[in-house]
Amino acid sequence: MSENEGSSNNVAHLRVDFRIISALLLAAIVVMFVIWKPWSEQSTNDRTIQVTGEATIKAEPDEFVFYPTYSFKNVDAKIGLTELTKKSDEIVAKLKALGVGDNAIKTNAADYATGMYYPERTIEETTYSLQITITLGDKNLSQKVQDYLLTTTPEGSISPQPKFSEPKKKTLEAQARDEATKSARAKADQSARNLGFKVGKVKSVADSAGFGVYPMMMDAVRGGAAEPESGSNTLTIQPGQNELSYSVTVVYYVH
Repeated sequence: MSENEGSSNNVAHLRVDFRIISALLLAAIVVMFVIWKPWSEQSTNDRTIQVTGEATIKAEPDEFVFYPTYSFKNVDAKIGLTELTKKSDEIVAKLKALGVGDNAIKTNAADYATGMYYPERTIEETTYSLQITITLGDKNLSQKVQDYLLTTTPEGSISPQPKFSEPKKKTLEAQARDEATKSARAKADQSARNLGFKVGKVKSVADSAGFGVYPMMMDAVRGGAAEPESGSNTLTIQPGQNELSYSVTVVYYVH
């Protein structure tokens, strides 16, 4: 084969390859145009719907927190402080005798001097305040503690504040989150059926900043709200139910 014939064959081969490459590139461009639809007013990838799913779980509290408060007024600050200390030691000792552990008892003492009140006092005196916080996870023990606290004539709260313990709260939070996310999807699907679009993938999810826990008020929450039955030193604990609420906001792509 001559040199000229070989050169001609190479040129023809290059021309064939160039045609094939050009055809493949043209096909790829056509496919890209069909998928992206640049002539459309708005890309489907930009279309979204935002929905908020909500859930509220009701359950009986499994933790009881007492906040009995006692005041001691005296013109002699030392005597007032001595009375406070004696009362604190007496109550703490009795609570431990009932079976309350050290880690379930907190004490807080503060003093309020003359001049902080209106109208101004005419007699110089100091008021000491003692608050004892008792956190219990046993309803029977809580009943015993409440019966005892009734005999100490506390101010303010007598019945405990019912709440969820951390383990129970986490369990309820998981349940509420599950129901809230399902609620969000159901709302998106309902809008899709009514408005004629399809729900796609999730674009973003925003959980609520925190779970809301709402206690149901019990009878006789505050001192003086109710009296024990005649001849009885018992005020029955009725925790009722607390509510735990949760919400989640989800943005879906639609097409």
